[in-house]
Amino acid sequence: MQRKYSVETNITKVKNILNLEYPSYIIDFQSENETNNVQALKSLQALLEAIDMKLVENHSALNINNKFYSDTGFSGKHQDCARLIQIHSEEYEDLHILCSHETIGVLIIYFNKYKSTKLHNLCISYASLDKFIKKFTYLDISLPSIPDLTTTNKSNLVQEILKLEDQIQSQNIVMILKQRYIHLYGLVDIVKDVEKKIKKIKQECTSTTFKLSLELKQIEFLLDVYYNEMKALETNFNDANIIEPLKKGEFTAPSYLHNRIEEEIMSLATLCTPINYEIQEEAFSLIALNEYTNLKNIAHQYRSQIEIHEETINKTYKIPKALTQDVSNKLTAAAITVHKRNLVEEKVDLVVVSSTSEYLRIDILRKAGESVQNEYTTAKKSSSSELFEIDSGKLQCRRLLFLTWQINQTSQEAFYQSIRNFVNTAIQHAIKFHHTSIAFPAIGCGKYNFDKNIVAHEMLTEAQRQLLSANVLLQINFIILPDQNDVYEIFQAKLESLQKGEHSTRNDNHITYNFTKKQEKCRKALKDYVQKSISVSEQHGLSGLKKWTQPTIDSFYIYCFQRLVVPEMDIHTGYCKLFGSKESVREAENEYYRQQTKQSEHARLMIVARDVIWAFKKDDNNWEKFSSELNAHIEDAFISKLKGFKYTNDKSIEYEIDFKNYIETCVNTQQQREIIRHGDVRVPSYWELQIKNVERFSLNDTLDEYKDVRALFDKTMAQKYTTIIRIERIQNKQCILGVVYGQGAYFSANAGYSHRYAKPNQSNGERSMFVVNVIVGNTTQGNHSMKTPPAGFDSTTDGDHIFVTYRDDQAYAEYLIVYR
Repeated sequence: MQRKYSVETNITKVKNILNLEYPSYIIDFQSENETNNVQALKSLQALLEAIDMKLVENHSALNINNKFYSDTGFSGKHQDCARLIQIHSEEYEDLHILCSHETIGVLIIYFNKYKSTKLHNLCISYASLDKFIKKFTYLDISLPSIPDLTTTNKSNLVQEILKLEDQIQSQNIVMILKQRYIHLYGLVDIVKDVEKKIKKIKQECTSTTFKLSLELKQIEFLLDVYYNEMKALETNFNDANIIEPLKKGEFTAPSYLHNRIEEEIMSLATLCTPINYEIQEEAFSLIALNEYTNLKNIAHQYRSQIEIHEETINKTYKIPKALTQDVSNKLTAAAITVHKRNLVEEKVDLVVVSSTSEYLRIDILRKAGESVQNEYTTAKKSSSSELFEIDSGKLQCRRLLFLTWQINQTSQEAFYQSIRNFVNTAIQHAIKFHHTSIAFPAIGCGKYNFDKNIVAHEMLTEAQRQLLSANVLLQINFIILPDQNDVYEIFQAKLESLQKGEHSTRNDNHITYNFTKKQEKCRKALKDYVQKSISVSEQHGLSGLKKWTQPTIDSFYIYCFQRLVVPEMDIHTGYCKLFGSKESVREAENEYYRQQTKQSEHARLMIVARDVIWAFKKDDNNWEKFSSELNAHIEDAFISKLKGFKYTNDKSIEYEIDFKNYIETCVNTQQQREIIRHGDVRVPSYWELQIKNVERFSLNDTLDEYKDVRALFDKTMAQKYTTIIRIERIQNKQCILGVVYGQGAYFSANAGYSHRYAKPNQSNGERSMFVVNVIVGNTTQGNHSMKTPPAGFDSTTDGDHIFVTYRDDQAYAEYLIVYR
């Protein structure tokens, strides 16, 4: 029989003096009956022996290794789980447990019935505790990625979930919200009920794609004119995505929003009622594409959309011929040729190899030989520039120029300019290093497959422009591969067009507008803007046009076309008409006056310096003349009695000339070199008065001069011709003869030998032969493989009557004999 008794107990916490891991307590039984105190102590010992612990770490809901509980924010929620278990356990009278949240998980302390034989009413078995724990369950519910699960997120999905969270706070369940998941822990029935509610919310708020019945022009209209309204619609319906999907004629939104959004979009789409309106003003058609932004802004003011439809009309504008004769233009007219053959076969001074053509580069280097391949490898590594020149090895040309084509496709004009830059760079290099002939491949017509018409137009036009502006003798060949018949025909047709003085352009003049009901007001506003944007300038009686040279006229036309201004000129009557945008026409007018001033100034300078040559000392034995234009400017400064003259060369290096001491100084390096002035250059007394540097005069057959030249001709030409038609004296003040063929210029002391190469003109049977003064210098035996004379020699010879020179200043053509 068990005896009941009571003992007053006092429990005191001991101060942690010894720094123990856990706190210590003193339990004091204070009964007057010592037997009761002893019995109480035994009962306490039995109770302590029955205490057991269960770590809920393997339970799916509270596994500390679960990704959910490894979050830093789990700590507080783990406590909620422990508190939920504790509260629910108190509903059972025979269940005595203590739940706490520890760093390792939820810890349950209980009295194990298998460890105590005395305190059965306080103890439970492990199986009973486990059965109790299994009344709880854990559930992970996935969500679409939601970065913000707070009240600031106006998404309907988020708002509904937060509302549900608020509703279940009083229930036996823990709900934890994360970016991609909702975690639930609680009694099984309650968790399942909440799960159903969440799934219903997800289903109602899940966005789906809805296809709209819209035409492409309506879609463009909405995104252009009513973009702000579409954006506002997207903002108002938080779960809707409208702008991007609308480009494909659809939108995404929860199903319950479909009808409302469709109604809003379709009501705006019905305002799209397009009409066609064509602008006839040709001057505006040239600039319509450039004015698109301004036209679009005007249309927007009237809730309208504007669209430019390109209707390509090819027009050919013939560039008028100059009345003033220009020697350089005649010489360059036939200096550009197009051939269908392999580039490796070219017998020119310089062959250009584009870096973009790997096939061409490999083929040329292979055929040039191993030494050239090694030189190329070394030059490529050491050269920091986009071009470098090397020897040609076994090839028939003299040198190879490797040039990088910087393809720029950021815009149409940028691409055109990249082609022009390629041609420009190569020709400037050839002129600088005194090459007399150059060969180009048709770039971009192979693997890149660029528009062949564009490539031909830009390459040939730039080549012509360079020849005209430089006014030099340079043979330019464009080489097309034998199997590229279409490319050859396009290049040949373009060359013929340029030689005729024609220039092609395009007009885009068909414009379509999509209007709303305000279309008439919009049309009027656009028409007013068009009238204000264009300008037509007409001038008569411009006598200065008659003095313009062909390069000047060509340059002016190119300037106008580049600015979308169409010029019309009548050189004979002095008429000039310009039409285009107002700003561009003003620029073209200024360019006209600049060219007119330049032409007059150029004529003045040429007269001033026509009998004077300025040169600078290159080394102990060589002097080099300044360019003709710079020569004129130096002489002009000299006769104006200036103390000095400053100029900048083509490499942007500044020089200063001191006329008193005849010294030229580089401003950057202070390096000096001597200069010299040859004034009043003496010409033979029998020369006639001339204005230009180069002129030809027919000799009277009664003159001794005529008879002397004929006697020289007859020494080896007797019985080889029927009649001499004329002998012309070539009066060249600068003593320049351009050599454009082969690896050198061939001369023979035997006119009969040269006669073999003087081919008759097919139309009249006439032949031509020059009488040339040649500086042979130190000569040596030559052979067919030589591209330059050996070191220490100036020319090569066959040892008899043939001499070959390699510089254009070694020979001067004195007479031209025309005979049959």
